[in-house]
Amino acid sequence: LDYVFASESVAIDTLGFHLERDIQPGEAIFVDMNTGSFHSRIVHPNPQLSPCIFEYVYFARPDSIMDGISVYETRLKMGEKLADAIVRKYTKDHDIDVVIPIPDTSRTSALQAAYRLERPFREGFIKNRYIARTFIMPGQATRKKSVRLKLNTIKSEFAGRNV
Repeated sequence: LDYVFASESVAIDTLGFHLERDIQPGEAIFVDMNTGSFHSRIVHPNPQLSPCIFEYVYFARPDSIMDGISVYETRLKMGEKLADAIVRKYTKDHDIDVVIPIPDTSRTSALQAAYRLERPFREGFIKNRYIARTFIMPGQATRKKSVRLKLNTIKSEFAGRNV
């Protein structure tokens, strides 16, 4: 018998396994490598679910489900909340001309915000696929340089527009 344990459902899906359940806060899974059996138990005296928002905003794939929550649906809701906050602060007469995402993970939220704000959605940043994740690079100077190499603008999408 084979088992897969992963923080995102997509890892389980792509390997052809079926998601049985989420591992609970404070839970440890013990697998007997000789028999293939496993058991689990709560090993923390006061377990609490503490999801990392960064997983939902940036790191996780949109087709993942984590802790029973769709990453895609979460990003749609983030776009709605952003649009609602803009309308609350600036009223319906805000001066936003277009909504442009930062590739790739903000695309879902930006699309929903554009829809809610009744503004066009445009691609304005092009990502260089050969540059690694910039937020994990050591030092701010290295991150800044990498971001400059990673993203380039389509200047015509920004010219004369409030983005």
